[in-house]
Amino acid sequence: MIRFLILFLLIFFSAFLLAVLVEKDAGFVFLSYDNHFFRTNIWIFAALFLISFLAFYVLIRVVLSVFRLFKNDRIDLAHQSYEKSDLDEIEEGLMAFFERDYNSVVSHFIKVKTKGSLQGIISLFGAKSAEKIGDTDLQKIFLGLAKKEKREVKKRADLLEAQIALKRGEPDLAIERLARIKGQTKLSVSIKMKALLEAKRWQDVLNNLPLIEVPKDRSFFENKAALVAFDQNKKKDKLLSNIFSSFSQELREDPEIILAYIEALQEKLKGEAILISAIDSDFDVDLINCYFEVSKKDRETLNHLTRWETNQPGNSLLPLLKGKIYEAHGEDVLAEEFFTKSKDLGNSAASHELLRFFVTRGNLKKARQVVSALEEHLLSRL
Repeated sequence: MIRFLILFLLIFFSAFLLAVLVEKDAGFVFLSYDNHFFRTNIWIFAALFLISFLAFYVLIRVVLSVFRLFKNDRIDLAHQSYEKSDLDEIEEGLMAFFERDYNSVVSHFIKVKTKGSLQGIISLFGAKSAEKIGDTDLQKIFLGLAKKEKREVKKRADLLEAQIALKRGEPDLAIERLARIKGQTKLSVSIKMKALLEAKRWQDVLNNLPLIEVPKDRSFFENKAALVAFDQNKKKDKLLSNIFSSFSQELREDPEIILAYIEALQEKLKGEAILISAIDSDFDVDLINCYFEVSKKDRETLNHLTRWETNQPGNSLLPLLKGKIYEAHGEDVLAEEFFTKSKDLGNSAASHELLRFFVTRGNLKKARQVVSALEEHLLSRL
């Protein structure tokens, strides 16, 4: 409209200027209608025409502004009413979420029609609530709404979908959803590592360990990956040895990992040296039992047990194991001595071994003494 006015004025003044240049006396304007007439100088007529046009233009603008204002007021009132309804649903939904009334949450949030990032955030709450009540259809609807919003909301929708997939026992789907997310967060890395473990992809877990910042968490996932690796490669001794050697020193000294490694080996003796070294550095009862079962050289085993017993004089397991070796070699005097020593140190298993030992040798008198001692021990605990 403004452009048209400017163009009109330029044309109008150009025409009058041309008329003046053609004839210095611009002349008069004479208008007549019926019995009425109007005669004036052409410049006066030009001024009146211009003023009339401007007045008409201003009048049109005023009318349009009033109309637009009236229309906007009606839209604003409708929008405010619509927005108020959405805010009520959002408020009720959030209150229900914190009260863990997830059925109410989804019933309120599904009614929200607000567009933009708020819709995306509300949809995330809705998807989480739908997951809690096991409604996969509503969950898909809410996740679909969240994914239509801006990148940050979409990223969190993918993250939530990965979490839900992992809980449903679908690690491959969780990994696929995480692959869509650009950039890593502590939560996304944690979900990814759990999904890789669930999918038995222990090598990928080890390759992604540098992504974990907290040393304690890194050790946890490395430990779990090691256990999965041993379980998947049982009796493949050469491969198991390479896998074990690739672990950090801290992991190689972990009793749980050592025991799992020995258990996976086809030839247990290959882990004997590792067991001895581990027990020397950190005495562990489970490792002692494992070593006793693995070792086939009784005299060498006795030497190690005696050496450890010197450093652990109060341990009741070591004399019990020595007693078993002496009994196997027919050295009954030494066997009885160490069974008794273990029993006196409080090992209940030694009492049963001693009872068996006396009964099998026909020494019923000593066997009854052991039974009496066991009965007194049981009565004292009542």
